[in-house]
Amino acid sequence: MRNETITLTLKRTLTTCGLLALLFLLFLGGCHAKSAARPAPSNARQITAMVLSDNHTIAPTLHDNGNSFDTYAANDGGADLKYSATILRAFVQQALKTKPDVVILSGDLTNNGERASHDYVAKQLKRLRTAHIQPYVVPGNHDINNPIARRFKGKQQFEVDGVSPEQFKKVYHQDGYAQAAETDSNSLSYLVKPGKKTWFLMLNSAIYRGNYQQGSATVGGGLNDGTLKWVKQVGQRAKKQGATVIPVLHHNTMDHTMIHQDYTIGYADQVRDVFTKAGIKLSLSGHIHAQNITHQQVNGTRLTDIASGSLIIAPHYYGTLTVNQKSGQARYHATRLNVSDYIQTHQGKTAAATYRKYDHDVLYASGYNAALAQLYEGRGESNLSTAKMKRLADGMGRANIAMFRGTPIKDAKLLDEWQAMPKDTPFRSFILRTNSLKNNLNWRGATR
Repeated sequence: MRNETITLTLKRTLTTCGLLALLFLLFLGGCHAKSAARPAPSNARQITAMVLSDNHTIAPTLHDNGNSFDTYAANDGGADLKYSATILRAFVQQALKTKPDVVILSGDLTNNGERASHDYVAKQLKRLRTAHIQPYVVPGNHDINNPIARRFKGKQQFEVDGVSPEQFKKVYHQDGYAQAAETDSNSLSYLVKPGKKTWFLMLNSAIYRGNYQQGSATVGGGLNDGTLKWVKQVGQRAKKQGATVIPVLHHNTMDHTMIHQDYTIGYADQVRDVFTKAGIKLSLSGHIHAQNITHQQVNGTRLTDIASGSLIIAPHYYGTLTVNQKSGQARYHATRLNVSDYIQTHQGKTAAATYRKYDHDVLYASGYNAALAQLYEGRGESNLSTAKMKRLADGMGRANIAMFRGTPIKDAKLLDEWQAMPKDTPFRSFILRTNSLKNNLNWRGATR
């Protein structure tokens, strides 16, 4: 009996050891699979990236184009929310034609962080990976722990599941995290090396820990001390290897327009200080929705921040960044995505014409209506005629388009009319500032 017990115990021990050995082999296989998903950095002369931000995609399954959704979309700050999924598909098709090495998405991948929308975006990005184009993503302020994730049906809205930080990382595992050469233990930030001399620091600047308590997504952003310390260390290693490091984050590293509160990252001076001491000369951001390129001298270095225009807002810019790995010289160009042609190809001329009208009207109206409401409110003091107020509101509608486009209005008469208004007139400064918009579509310079 005792021998049988010993034999049985031994069998169980061997079985357990066998299972442990199998699990160990599976673990090794898993590690090997992860390494296989991270190809060796390219030695090619140049690395090309298509860059986009703020696509704000809502999955088609989350709305029925009914009254509730139409009302919500019409008040979404000029965004083409009704066409968001179509616009993303149009971009993917363009990327498949362009064939860049990588595609960079700098946050606000979804409308309000809906799990279904994240799954939809990831499904579209898989089409790029299938064509050997690697996407890299970082979250924006809309994407994680968003308490207003909704679906729309008829006249009603309904709560839907969002995603946690862990779920975000899982959904986009193959869209950057599996390719990470290093990860930041303090956040969802990671480092990728598509080129031997071209590294992208994908930085998580979104703040989302208190979103559910406050009942809304936190608009502002920041990088914690641990992440900044990691950035410094990565920069030191890059210098030793003669590599370019380009940070990608949702929030701007410097003020781009007169509207910058909660758009420029918190403690921006400290961030810029760390960046330049790490040998960084160029960063890519989004968030503000306007296509804008600006510069600052920091620690004797000219630091450039390129804020990509929102993909969901006309003129639907995406950027193309090309880095020469030998010299470190780079160039950037913002290009309009031709959504109308994509719709015409897939849905016909009538659908394309409907889209073009909506595309213009939704952005123009957001500026026009805001200005008209303010002008009517102050009508008792200004004594403006209705015709005059409508002309001024037209200027705001056109200035709104210009700001997102990154180029001036080019209408001297309209600007003169606003110039003559009292200095405290709402929107006056905004409209006049659009006349100075320039050099926002192209950039060329050194990255190391």
